[in-house]
Amino acid sequence: MASLLKEDKLYETSQQAPSPCKDFYQLLVTKKEVVWRVWKVSNPYKRERAQPGEERKSHNDFLVDDHLQGHIKTVFGSEMLEYVMNLCQQRIDYLVRLPKSMATHILSFLDWEDIKSMSKTCKRFQQLCSSDGLWERAERLRCSSGSLMIEGVSSAIQKKLLIFHRRHALLNQARQQRRMSTKALN
Repeated sequence: MASLLKEDKLYETSQQAPSPCKDFYQLLVTKKEVVWRVWKVSNPYKRERAQPGEERKSHNDFLVDDHLQGHIKTVFGSEMLEYVMNLCQQRIDYLVRLPKSMATHILSFLDWEDIKSMSKTCKRFQQLCSSDGLWERAERLRCSSGSLMIEGVSSAIQKKLLIFHRRHALLNQARQQRRMSTKALN
């Protein structure tokens, strides 16, 4: 699994602070440290000149630094803080770091409902779960098992029909779930 961590950067994100603040923050987690960068937006009428700031902490130092943890929680939320703390404790999400071909291969063995659930976990899985490569591979596995064959229709057309049918079925399920949740809220 360590070979999946060739890159020094484990995670990086940035965003503007919550209102009314206009400051900009960047959070970078590497294999060895947590880097917190701040760009303060100064008031031009007060003639202030705010300099960018940077704070670097080793993983162990970050885990005991309540001040920096408080900043991260305020700007990025408690879930992000929990995620960064897990990275610092070497609880690394290897599944997200798998090469695209390997992740597609693994996902192709899942049931349709599980693929739908995986697509909701993060942007990377959303992209993988909606890629043609995954659906073609999954259908190839299902067709090779002889689960569905249409006589007189080429295998290429059968695959396209099957992919279209599965996507259409998933979209219908999603619409029904949205309607049910909307009714439940009303």
